[in-house]
Amino acid sequence: MNRRRFVAAMFAGLPLPALAHTPYRQWKVFRQRYLLITTSRTDPAGDALGDRFAEVLLAELPQSRAMVSRAINLERIASLITTDQANIAILDDASARALVRGDAPFADYGPFPLQAIVQTDTHRLICREDVPLHHGYMIAGALMDHAADLGIRIAAAEDAIPVHPGAAAYSRGEEIEAPQ
Repeated sequence: MNRRRFVAAMFAGLPLPALAHTPYRQWKVFRQRYLLITTSRTDPAGDALGDRFAEVLLAELPQSRAMVSRAINLERIASLITTDQANIAILDDASARALVRGDAPFADYGPFPLQAIVQTDTHRLICREDVPLHHGYMIAGALMDHAADLGIRIAAAEDAIPVHPGAAAYSRGEEIEAPQ
């Protein structure tokens, strides 16, 4: 019996899931190497904003390797953020508030604490609370250097979605040293 037939015969009796594997380890490494901004295909304005943010971040912070990761819908963004599979996303204001409160359509994912880095009149660049101080500071600084072109400002301090401490430090003009 040749090798191909042997291998085919070996796997013939196994159910399909036994042949599958999870790419979670590779995804984790990918997220460590690239700054992924998660957007939703169902929110064209947020998706376009994500492309613009990634372009600016890539130009200002090339080591970030910023890029957009597109989720199929807003609920998928909530799933990715709350399960620590995504760190940063763009959500419209109403969706961001709904996720923080655990309101529909995010009742299965929240309430979940988020922080805001920058915002437009309609959208927020949000992150998990565990995004490092220096990362929030660098992202806010790079984007705010293009605030007029992007139509952004540092997120407003409010009870529902607090400002990321790094973004807040940038807005106060503080200097934050990179971790060693």
